[in-house]
Amino acid sequence: MRPAFKKTLRPIIRKGQVIEINYHGTATEIDDPDGNIYELLELLDGSRSISEIANHLNLPIEDIEDAIIFLNELHYIEDTSVPKTYSPTELDRYQANLNYFSGYANLDVSRFSFQDKLKDAKIAILGLGGGSLAAAYLAGLGVGEIVGLDYDKVERTNLNRQFLYNEDDIGRLKSEVAEEKIKKINPEISVKMYNQKVGSYEDLLDILDGADAVINALDQPAIISARWVNAACVKLGIPFYRGGINNQSIMWERINPLNQEPCYDCKILYSLESDHETVYRLESGYGKTFSGVNTGFAPNLSILIGLFISDIVNLITGAAPLFKPNITVDTILMNTLQSENEKPDRHPDCPTCSNQFNEMASIEHLKQIVFGKGALQ
Repeated sequence: MRPAFKKTLRPIIRKGQVIEINYHGTATEIDDPDGNIYELLELLDGSRSISEIANHLNLPIEDIEDAIIFLNELHYIEDTSVPKTYSPTELDRYQANLNYFSGYANLDVSRFSFQDKLKDAKIAILGLGGGSLAAAYLAGLGVGEIVGLDYDKVERTNLNRQFLYNEDDIGRLKSEVAEEKIKKINPEISVKMYNQKVGSYEDLLDILDGADAVINALDQPAIISARWVNAACVKLGIPFYRGGINNQSIMWERINPLNQEPCYDCKILYSLESDHETVYRLESGYGKTFSGVNTGFAPNLSILIGLFISDIVNLITGAAPLFKPNITVDTILMNTLQSENEKPDRHPDCPTCSNQFNEMASIEHLKQIVFGKGALQ
């Protein structure tokens, strides 16, 4: 083992007989009247063994070992050993990733262990419009397998926000262009894109099978497409993400069937119970396709995709805690709020996640659960 003081914590600030170290935004002062700790940290560059450092400082090895234990508890040092499984190309490609993961590493947990989990992960993206940006992020991060689905062609109206595409791609299938360009971003990962229109949750089962997480960027047909993704992910036990943007807010949510969280159909049932007029809003859009109404403003889309990808990295690696399962960002005041309608438990009568799932219930069935048969006729 070659312990090293983390490069990302430099510079060490000397303040007379005290040194200051900043870690994750918190400044810690350590008394160092004789300068030994400062010199120890300078020597902890990964090139020296503990005995070599002890000899250099003319101190007992036990003292150095005690100091290293103390520094490790503060997450100031890590093991700099490089796994033989990483090629020189990967070390270059993931350098910034590894620097980031260094913030969560110590002598027992290597920064490479987090990157390993990304390399072993499979993420599915449904919708390669706004989802194309997510695909590019995941490729750069080194997610080992990226699966995507779309059936549209690139249009000029996409180019204000879907930066995987350009003028030369207009008229080409998004699935084809996305696969080609993702492989150019990172040729060391597996990429599979499907040109396929979704018409039921069953259409998704084979595509999503084995995924660690799903990003749902399908917005048409309204509401029912989200229910298809929800049903498939509940049946397969896969966490999925969905969201939306408008002029003044960005909404995102994570639904994880593995954690017994309420599914999308639960949320519909809770909304119908809390506000009976929800049924009219539901019926106005359900299953319909709206064209020319996309409010995809690139900066807001980038925030939404950034939230998705950051949380997926936390989900896959365990490096940092997960975000709240439902977040709304006010783009005017930049406040973040948890939805007031968020329910902590599954709906007891949800036909999708509360019992053994057999097939996706109709929207009429969901309404009948709340209002009773014929109550709204």
